[in-house]
Amino acid sequence: MSPASTASCYQTSSPPPPPPPPPASALPSLDSPGCVHSVPTQWSVGEVSQFISTLQGCEELAPQFLSQEIDGQALLLLKEEHLMSTMNMKLGPALKICAHINSLRD
Repeated sequence: MSPASTASCYQTSSPPPPPPPPPASALPSLDSPGCVHSVPTQWSVGEVSQFISTLQGCEELAPQFLSQEIDGQALLLLKEEHLMSTMNMKLGPALKICAHINSLRD
C-alpha cells in the first residue's frame, strides 16, 4: 500500500451538518385566531393578550387581559359574565371572545 492510500484509510469523515432551522415564515404564529403556537392551556399572559389582539373588533381589549393576568388556563375558564362584569366589556365583544374561546376548547 502506498502512503497516500494508507492515509485515506485513517481519515475520519465528519458527521453531516445539522439541517438548517425552518424559515421564520414556516413557524406557527399568533397572527390569526386559528393559528396558535402551542396548547392554549400553556399560553402565558402575553400570549393570551396577543391572541385577543388578533380578534377583529377586540384589539383594544388586549391590555385588559394583561392587567387581569389572564393566562391560557384562565382564558379557557372565562364566561360572558366574567368579561362583562369584571372587565366591563359590552355584550357584543364578550360574545365574540367567548365564541373564539369555545373554538379553542374543541
